[in-house]
Amino acid sequence: MPSSAIVTLLDLRAAEERAAAHALAVAARARAAAERHQEELAERAARARTELAARRTAAVAAGPVRAADAQAHHRFQARLAAELAAREAAAAAHRREVLDPARRAEETAGAAHLTARRRRAVVEKAVSRRRTAERREADRRADAAADDDRPRPRSPLT
Repeated sequence: MPSSAIVTLLDLRAAEERAAAHALAVAARARAAAERHQEELAERAARARTELAARRTAAVAAGPVRAADAQAHHRFQARLAAELAAREAAAAAHRREVLDPARRAEETAGAAHLTARRRRAVVEKAVSRRRTAERREADRRADAAADDDRPRPRSPLT
């Protein structure tokens, strides 16, 4: 059996790997939630863009109108354009402040998990090599003991 120090180190490396895997899962969930929210924001902006385009098309199709009606419609379109700009700005801010950092955090957590896995594998290989060496040594000792227990043939000169 390998020394308790290396087995303890293996246990520590395995715990580090589990913790890194958990951190990766948390980061992946956060990124997925940020992507869903980003899609919602993009959908809202697209709906506002579509509504603004439809209102502009409807205004052109309506033909000549009174000046007061044209001004009211212009103010309404300005509000729609401002709402569109606000939604696009919200989507850009979310992408910059939430989604991009979430993606970077997931990449960092993935790299940390990979490093933890490699560190555990190194210790596992060391434990395996030590166990193999101990087995070989035990087999060698067993062979030597068996050789010592065998009766030796008598030499014709004795």
